[in-house]
Amino acid sequence: MKLMKYTTVCSIALLLFAACKEDEGPSIDDHFLNYEIPEIPVTEDYQVGIFYNRGNDITGIPNGDPNFTRWEILTLTDEELSAKSYYNNLTPQVMPESQKEGFLQPDASSQSFRMIPMIQQHVDDCIEAGADFMILPEVGVDLNQGPGTRLSRGDSLFVTMMLGRSGRGGNKLPMPHMGQPGRDFVDLKTMKIVAGINWNAIVDLPPKLSSSSCIENVAGKTYNGVEYTRQQLLNNFFSEIGKCFFSDESYYKVGGTRPMVYIKNKTGEIYAQDSKAMYDGIRQAVKEATGYDIYIVVESADVWCNQMRYQYFYMQGEVDAVASRNMYDQSEVSRSYMYPQMIDQNWKYNRETALPSFGNGSMEFIPTIGPAWNKLVQDGRGSIGNSPIVTKDPATYRTMCNVAKMNAGRNRLIFIDSYNKYNFNSFIEPTVEGYGNGYGKTYLEITRQQFKKN
Repeated sequence: MKLMKYTTVCSIALLLFAACKEDEGPSIDDHFLNYEIPEIPVTEDYQVGIFYNRGNDITGIPNGDPNFTRWEILTLTDEELSAKSYYNNLTPQVMPESQKEGFLQPDASSQSFRMIPMIQQHVDDCIEAGADFMILPEVGVDLNQGPGTRLSRGDSLFVTMMLGRSGRGGNKLPMPHMGQPGRDFVDLKTMKIVAGINWNAIVDLPPKLSSSSCIENVAGKTYNGVEYTRQQLLNNFFSEIGKCFFSDESYYKVGGTRPMVYIKNKTGEIYAQDSKAMYDGIRQAVKEATGYDIYIVVESADVWCNQMRYQYFYMQGEVDAVASRNMYDQSEVSRSYMYPQMIDQNWKYNRETALPSFGNGSMEFIPTIGPAWNKLVQDGRGSIGNSPIVTKDPATYRTMCNVAKMNAGRNRLIFIDSYNKYNFNSFIEPTVEGYGNGYGKTYLEITRQQFKKN
């Protein structure tokens, strides 16, 4: 009898415990990532910048697989891949519209007849997507030719070509009254450009900058018996960029007055005892050389780290804006299950912690989004398993556009990565419909719909 009584009491206790667990325990509804990304209406146009790439990276052999070129991994269909083995259902299988005749990417050292019309089509597409400016590949400095006063020839030639200053055969500005055909030159029309900045030559100049070799006290470079400090080399470099491009009406200026520069490389490797003095020196030099107050954007030195990690580099330097990198470029598979919410929380955390902690609160955050990510194209089989593949999906891209709108700063700046980054499948350029997974102009149309009133 006692045993039966004991068993009954235990059974009731277990039932009550189970009921409590079901009614009072944690629920997925309470998880902080369990929320929908709302559709943010466009009441005022966002300022959209699209990264533009050049070079021949897409023709290279991916690491670990000499049987393919990156171009083949990007474009071959399942049937063609099966014939060569590997990669079925993992590759983009698309043909970029402008590459269907084998033009490949533009190369500044070869301003061929067919390249000018191709770039013109790229410009026209960006305009159709509602972009306000194209962020061009980085311009570097040739320190062998002067103290920061000579831009790398190939880099600067590409920018001048985009601005329509040079064209086929090295011709100068188009002169229709002299019979020069306009098709020989790139016409930006309503599009603007922004110069990317590559300051590697100054950072890596021996002795390389480090925590024990800061820019204020490390050796510079001597020209004609005169030694120039690293700060002077930087000042000259940025001033030369300004003198070459800022006065052009097609150069993008924030608020219509401040030329934007985008510092891409080694933003976490400028070691300075006083980074604000370093950036102030650059600003003052550009102001004296050009009359312009520049708007400095630095690319985040790390994809997912909080910007507080770089407080001694560009945060205390009080740059005007920090731009995120493409958040799909990472190796944590767990993040990929809820990318929109994960990325939204990361950007929100940066905006609420890092940005208000430096300067007068004027620093802003610029979200960068892309339509997809496939490192398999770039690196071949060696990348499988350590980099989540994000396939192109219109609904996902729309959601990420809204995440970007939720985190935009006061200037409403949004960056798209990119127009033509073929080697990671992160591009919005139209593809040939009817070929593989071709989608036509879908991503141009979504970009305009998401960031422009009409």
